Amino acid sequence: MRSEGFGPNSRLSAMGNLGAYQDITKLIKTLGGPAKAGTLLIGGTLAAGGLITVGAQKAAKAIMKAIENSRHQRPPCPTLGRSFTVHTAGTDEQGLEFREEDTYTVLECDGDAILVEITSNSDNPHFVSGVFLSSISDYPAPPEIPEPDLE
Repeated sequence: MRSEGFGPNSRLSAMGNLGAYQDITKLIKTLGGPAKAGTLLIGGTLAAGGLITVGAQKAAKAIMKAIENSRHQRPPCPTLGRSFTVHTAGTDEQGLEFREEDTYTVLECDGDAILVEITSNSDNPHFVSGVFLSSISDYPAPPEIPEPDLE
């Protein structure tokens, strides 16, 4: 009793590769000969490659659109491009030191995360808390959020 597939008792093992050769030969004859079979193989490969390419292009466009939409949903940075002066020396949580009279420029902001370039520092840029910046410089304090009425 021989089983299909591979292994010591399989049809392929008993016949070597003759069984697979016969199967391929039958398939080629069914397709109309080697020329037509080759054409179908190449055409099928090109069609599959084209579908994969189109799918990848559509996926890339969808990802880029999602990224662009997320940028537009974020509120604009009101202090973008503005420069501020430090009035009180201080060190933030990451150890970044600000000296009195230092100036910095806001490069980007997202919520309380402010990307700044310190004029006197060659190691730039740095992310700093907006709350911290407002405590040591003329950076505007974040707006007060009213407490919810629990009564």
